[in-house]
Amino acid sequence: MSITKRPNGKYFVSITRVVDGVTHRTNRTFKTSAEAKKYERQYLTKLDKGIYQDENVKFVVYGQQYLNSLDGISARTKHSYQQKFNYLKDKFKGNIGAYKTKDIRKLLAEIKHERNLSNQSMKHIFRIMKSIFAEAKLNDIIAKDPSGTFFKTTGYRIEEKKAKALSINEQTRFIKYLSDKQDKKLFTKQEYIFGLLALSTGMRRGELSALNWENIDLDSKTIKVTQAVSYCNREEVIGKPKTASGIRKIQLDDLSVVELRKYKSFLRSYFMTAKSYNTGWVFPMMDGETRTPVTSWCQRMSKTFNALDINHSLHNLRHTHASNLLSNNYPITQLAHRLGHAKPSITLSIYSHVVKGMEIDVNNYIPKIALKQVK
Repeated sequence: MSITKRPNGKYFVSITRVVDGVTHRTNRTFKTSAEAKKYERQYLTKLDKGIYQDENVKFVVYGQQYLNSLDGISARTKHSYQQKFNYLKDKFKGNIGAYKTKDIRKLLAEIKHERNLSNQSMKHIFRIMKSIFAEAKLNDIIAKDPSGTFFKTTGYRIEEKKAKALSINEQTRFIKYLSDKQDKKLFTKQEYIFGLLALSTGMRRGELSALNWENIDLDSKTIKVTQAVSYCNREEVIGKPKTASGIRKIQLDDLSVVELRKYKSFLRSYFMTAKSYNTGWVFPMMDGETRTPVTSWCQRMSKTFNALDINHSLHNLRHTHASNLLSNNYPITQLAHRLGHAKPSITLSIYSHVVKGMEIDVNNYIPKIALKQVK
């Protein structure tokens, strides 16, 4: 690597590397010495991280290094990204700097046809591909991102899906059913509390399943989300939430606090003779040691919805929570934090059809008629 000043006063950076017996050259020109030295420092830093710095690097090599370098995402998310990238690896075998938009359109069409993938699946694959090209452009490996936009490049249309929420009547019936179903059995108490928290906090099912009592402060009426269940190779693993924004503190409504106190007291009594209950899981199995898996909660909530003839899923309780808040003018920025979204724009894109405006008391978002049923 060398920096030389040319007769025209500009500074020329020349880099020569040999990778796997192949010589790679990168040349850049800068107006000032400071710019040239800054580029040199950035280049060396990225080289130390194993990221190649010229357009002759293979797309699959750079793409894999990019995925490996991602931090702050769950094992589940990284595994999902890798699966989508694997579709690209079979087709994008050339140098990252050699692709034009028409090449990308042709290769994506081949992937869709040969794998019989839906437009939605293709959009997920496109996003991974675009993020790789965008990273390459950011690192000055390519001058222009050739991927364009999903529709303009592929021509595939995606039908926009609105977040599906339970009606007021459905929410009331749901809460009342779980409340009335409670008896001295562990699983009936758990179903009520799990369903109530899913509706009253908007927490993801994996976050609820991984909930520990040390993360619940009933005096300050808060839940601190620090971990979640995710899937890796079809197995449930405990790790950090889906994104860095997933680590957050959620305010509890009064009803949830009251019901959690009752439930905590019930657990103490239920496991009084079982020395094994020392793990702190909010939703333990009958042995007191094992956490109730997410798959079990999906099945149990599904049975509840079927019993009530309500066409919804467990995840729809999260959508319902968000829709209730927004319908009562809850600020979108605060809701994004409450849901653990990385950006308010994500929240807005999902719930734009119910967005209206300003702040409310968190106690107002569960239908009052539902509260009366369990008091």
